[in-house]
Amino acid sequence: MNSCLRAQGGATATHRARFPALWCLLLTGLVLALAPGAQAAPAPVPSPAPPESAAGAPFGVQAGLYGLTTLTGGHFGYALKAGARIEDSAVVYNESDEARTFHVYGADVANAAGGGLAPAQEGQQMRAVGAWLKLDSEATVTVQPKSRATVRFSLAVPDGTPPGSYLGSLVTSLRTPAVSGGVNTETRIARLVELTVPGTADLQISLTELERRPARGGEEFTVTVRNTGNVLYTLAGTLNITGGSSARTVPLTPTGIYVIPGGSATITGRLADLPALGRRAVTASVTATVPGGTAKTVDSNTVRLSYFPWLTATLAIGGLLALGLLLVITRKRRRAWLRRRAAERTALRALRRELRAGNRRAGDPHEAQAGGAEHP
Repeated sequence: MNSCLRAQGGATATHRARFPALWCLLLTGLVLALAPGAQAAPAPVPSPAPPESAAGAPFGVQAGLYGLTTLTGGHFGYALKAGARIEDSAVVYNESDEARTFHVYGADVANAAGGGLAPAQEGQQMRAVGAWLKLDSEATVTVQPKSRATVRFSLAVPDGTPPGSYLGSLVTSLRTPAVSGGVNTETRIARLVELTVPGTADLQISLTELERRPARGGEEFTVTVRNTGNVLYTLAGTLNITGGSSARTVPLTPTGIYVIPGGSATITGRLADLPALGRRAVTASVTATVPGGTAKTVDSNTVRLSYFPWLTATLAIGGLLALGLLLVITRKRRRAWLRRRAAERTALRALRRELRAGNRRAGDPHEAQAGGAEHP
């Protein structure tokens, strides 16, 4: 029995001795699992890479909050109420091997003559976003080689600003001094600042008269589109041609360009393969589309065209007149020739009669004897 108790006591002691070791292992594993060095390292937040425009260029510009306050292409996009203010920044990359000094400023944006948008030149009077955008530091920043610098700015929308879309730009320029008596050059990168003041959107589009003029063996049509509303939109248009065997369309270019509120853009289409004879009716149809929103289509006046082969007709009429004149002249000459022939025939017949009469008198003997008696 004692031996049994000792055996049980030894087994119990051995069993008890195992529990502290097991708990030690569990606690050690738990400590290691919770230790900072043992935790799985979080995925590093990638730092913004240099913008694509920096590749092969002396510098590049990227939004400081890239992906948060930026649109496609690295442009800035904000929605602010009248009287609101926001702060943001831009990162200027110097990709060259020497220090560069850049000039940064805000500018209004207008529609370019050939389509698209263009920032105002520095020194021009700014009336919208270019005036509302203020730099928090000096406009000139020097960036060391293969380095970058952050330029902070604020955008404050004045009280009473009507709802709508407003467009401006943050311009970064690099001036290169003249070399050997040459001219100064300036490289500019403009990041658009698209501002939306919430309110009722008013999509309005108006067209000027559709105009036409001959061009390279065809007809060229132009129409100017005006944004009379308060929202920014893109436009696309076509020329609709009816008449003849079937209707067809011709695209107006450029297409997909932005038109800012109060701005305008001129689009052009060319009509070739004109018929030699017939009539055509041409109308311009323009569709304005708010990015991510509604669309509106407006038609212009109708230009009616009449085609007639005037040159061919003129040549044909001239040929007919010449042929008629030739026939008249020929007819007169033929009549004169016929009259001469008739006179000649009459004279010939008279001569023949005279000859026949003379022959008869010479061949009659009684007439000869009578004649001989009369002359001794």
